[in-house]
Order: sequence, then structure tokens, then C-alpha cells
Amino acid sequence: MPCSRANPARHAGAVPGVGYNMALMRSPRALLAVLGLAAAAFGSAQPATPEQRTGVQPDPNFATLHLSTKLGSFKLLDGMGRVEISFTGSILLSKIDGRVLTNGKLRKEFESKDRVVYSGTGKVIVTGRWRGIQWFGRDMSAVWFGAGQARLAGEFDKNLETGKYWYDDPAQKFDWMASGTTTIGLPNRYIQPEVKPIERGQLPKKKG
Repeated sequence: MPCSRANPARHAGAVPGVGYNMALMRSPRALLAVLGLAAAAFGSAQPATPEQRTGVQPDPNFATLHLSTKLGSFKLLDGMGRVEISFTGSILLSKIDGRVLTNGKLRKEFESKDRVVYSGTGKVIVTGRWRGIQWFGRDMSAVWFGAGQARLAGEFDKNLETGKYWYDDPAQKFDWMASGTTTIGLPNRYIQPEVKPIERGQLPKKKG
């Protein structure tokens, strides 16, 4: 069974402790280095395209999140903005306050007052607000412009890849974790550690 050496909570971007912040304040060089990294990150950021912002009112708190995986699942929680998802599998839309567009070979499997389930191969575009968008399946790519949280659960494909996610800068990509789930925020308020998921058999043996 695949697993990861990473702690999902840390991978989600844990808030640095007070001691860490005090150390930065006492060290001008360290503080300047952090500010320099932040400036470089903003300088390389690539905002969402006009198409990816269609139907969304401008908001300084919105950002862009890209998701891609060959095999896995996710849940977008308490979200707003616009998300476009291409996939094979099933998707559950919960409490959508806005517009839903679908195309491709998707079947409506279930519908109630505030929930609808589609399955097949195609694309779903949601613009507005939602309580949850839950997907599982394969060959998924998504672009989300807005704000909220994403809970990711990766699976190893035949190439031992779990999937990637990134924000405005495509040069800064991160792996989906393959053990448990990883919760990330949009926008990204913390620097994500670069962690590579590995299979259980590849874990180093404990000494003693």
C-alpha cells in the first residue's frame, strides 16, 4: 500500500511558530531573505486568464489554483469563484449558489434539492459559491479562480506519479500526497514544502 513520509498537516502549510517569527525579527539578514523570496514569488506569478475569470467579480483576495492527476479524488470546500474541471469519473455538487455548465459524455445520476451527481467523461464549470464539489476518478485537470479550500487524496498511477497542484506560478508545482488527505488553501498564504511521495517499500529501515 503506498504511503508518504510527509505529515499532511505540515504539507498543507503549517503556520510558523512564535519562536520562528521572533528569530526573524532579531535577524535582519534572515528577514531580508524572506522578503526577497516573497518579492520573487509575486514577480513570477501568472494571474488567471480572462476566460478563467468569466462571470467572477474582481476580488483582491482571489487567486488561481491548478490541479492535475491521473488517479485520485478531491473535495473543494466552502468555495467561491469559478472552477473548471475536466475528468473521467464521478462528481458531486453540493449547495451550489450560482451557475453550473456541463459538456461531454456526462450522465446525471442523481439530483435532489441541493445536490447533483454526474458521471462519465466531460467537463463541469461552476461559477458562484458552493458548499462542496467532490470528485473521484482519473485523468483530471482543473483550474479554480477564487477562494476556499481543497482536500486532495492522490493515488499512484502506473508511472508512480500522484498528481500535481500549483498556484499562480507553474514553476512551483507540488505533489499530491498518497497517504490520507492534504488540505490546501486558496489563496496560498504559506510557502509549501517540497515533498515527494514514496511507496511503503521504499521507506528507509529504522536502525536498532
